[in-house]
Amino acid sequence: MAPSKRLTTCSALVLAAAMLAAAPAWGQGPVQVQSLAAPDMFSSPAAQTGLSGDLWKDASPGVAKEALPKLAAKPLSPAAAGLARRVLATGANAPAGIGDNPELGATRAMALIALGEAKGADAVLDRVPGVAGSAQLSMAAAEAALITGADDKACKIGEALSVERGAPYWLRLRAFCQAIGDQHDAAQLTFTLAAPQTKDADYARLMNALLSGAPAGAASLKNGINYALSRKLGLDVSAPAAVAAASPALKAAIKPADAVPPTDLTAAQASAVAALRGAKGLAAFTDAAKAAQPAIAALAGADAPLEDPVLFARAALAADDPATAQAIRGKQTGDALPAGAATTDLALLDATLAAAGGKADSQVLDGLIERGAQGGAKSPAQPAALILAALGGVMGPEARASLATFDPGKSAAPAGRLIVLDDAATAGRQGETALLVLSIAADAGPSGPGPVDRARLVRALLKAGLEADARAFAVEGLLALQVK
Repeated sequence: MAPSKRLTTCSALVLAAAMLAAAPAWGQGPVQVQSLAAPDMFSSPAAQTGLSGDLWKDASPGVAKEALPKLAAKPLSPAAAGLARRVLATGANAPAGIGDNPELGATRAMALIALGEAKGADAVLDRVPGVAGSAQLSMAAAEAALITGADDKACKIGEALSVERGAPYWLRLRAFCQAIGDQHDAAQLTFTLAAPQTKDADYARLMNALLSGAPAGAASLKNGINYALSRKLGLDVSAPAAVAAASPALKAAIKPADAVPPTDLTAAQASAVAALRGAKGLAAFTDAAKAAQPAIAALAGADAPLEDPVLFARAALAADDPATAQAIRGKQTGDALPAGAATTDLALLDATLAAAGGKADSQVLDGLIERGAQGGAKSPAQPAALILAALGGVMGPEARASLATFDPGKSAAPAGRLIVLDDAATAGRQGETALLVLSIAADAGPSGPGPVDRARLVRALLKAGLEADARAFAVEGLLALQVK
């Protein structure tokens, strides 16, 4: 009995010791389980932009929430569109509360699509988890796929969607997908359900043609679904009328045929002059300039006599061809003015060339200020001098005194936004600076802000280290003063 009792006692001691040894495991409190951080929807790049991964460092989430929706919904000037494209295509961790927000992630993607970066948006959304659980992300992914020609992928995105499947967009997409999938009866039924919920007459016309074989009419580039329908029906999606009425996203997706240098330079010059003089406003002038660029470059290269050299130099700058513009300007020497040009025209052209070159030449700037002082408040040289000076040119004492008297209009931007913009630029908050600039530019419309606000934007972009964008805004503003 004694050995048995000793064994039992020993066993109890061993068990107690084991329990004491294990006690720290549960005596230290509950086990800490670390959850994985939500993926940042801004961290994947859509393209190489030259901007760093610290783009959004210290940026205000509220500024981002105010500005981002505008970039997908409002038309932008070419300079603003270029800045928006660079900023949104950059892969960088977003400000707190932005990167894990599906709605804002979708807004980024839709803005990229609207800015002609459907391919980049498609690549970004491929790396975003949970797309099927968000109608906004799914719509962005479907539109990007349709615009890039991946119809089957768009259909799979629609099939995978787990929310809001009865919304008009998804009914329209489902009818298209069923039609190209040889599910004619199902497509007809879905189309019938979609019809009362949509006011898109082009979609109805194209879908009816796909289902019934009726005449389709002209292609529609209003959105990704209509574009896909037009392609499926074999319509000419590059027809001028279709491209002219296209959404910005589709207009960017339709690549024009490679321009062929004209063989008849005389006829080419006459056509270019007529198109440029007939363009009303900066946006129309820019489109005409891009179309005329091959002819202008050929004329300049052949050293042909130019009917309107100042007009052609402006057009070359609008078409982002400063080398041709400089070549044309370099041939205008001596005291004789080109036909139809005034001294102020040449001063404005020289200012635009200086801005395009990234430097506010002090001689050009001083001359522009002098001309503005002589011309008075209505002279375009005054707002031009304001814009060029914002690029940081050195001014002489007399020029500074004259510039200080210029008052070429009022600001249209909220005063508070301009103060925050100056603060962001001084602190080097690049992303916040860019978004504040874009918010102001989007509110100003497709022609961009007026000269007073534009000068503030140029200076802020330059101060924040976004020099290329500062130059683009300056060139655009100077051209706007020369185009009626």
